Amino acid sequence: MTVTGWTAAPYRADAPAGQCVRFAHATLETAEGTASVGLAEPAAAEADPLATAEAGMLTHLVDDHAELVPLLPRLVRPAPVPGARRVLPVAVDRYGITLRVEYGNGHTDARLPFPSRLEGADQAGNQIQALFHSARRASHRGRLFAGW
Repeated sequence: MTVTGWTAAPYRADAPAGQCVRFAHATLETAEGTASVGLAEPAAAEADPLATAEAGMLTHLVDDHAELVPLLPRLVRPAPVPGARRVLPVAVDRYGITLRVEYGNGHTDARLPFPSRLEGADQAGNQIQALFHSARRASHRGRLFAGW
């Protein structure tokens, strides 16, 4: 989501307490496209259960499962262009993981949905393991009798 507005001095009498930005417009980008949303909608939205754990989860994936992260692009459709230099998880929420596939001249981001929506952070480990399992299986499809 992109939110635009104007900075407001927090000491101004007409600025709400602690607010340093006057919001003007919000735009939501999804796989289906871009849509404008009212400013009340984001404020009323339910918090993602992974919001407070996201940074730790991403760090854990990169630091403790570095050998598995490069398998995840096998699940991206359409398949990423060959020649990636690095793959990093850059976001995770109740619906899935966003990967950044880096090339010598730029990058692309790809969304990998979880098999089902998470209701709590305690479900994330199983969903991420399911993605890793699918990525491992994807490398073996159709290759058992290659060359026959």
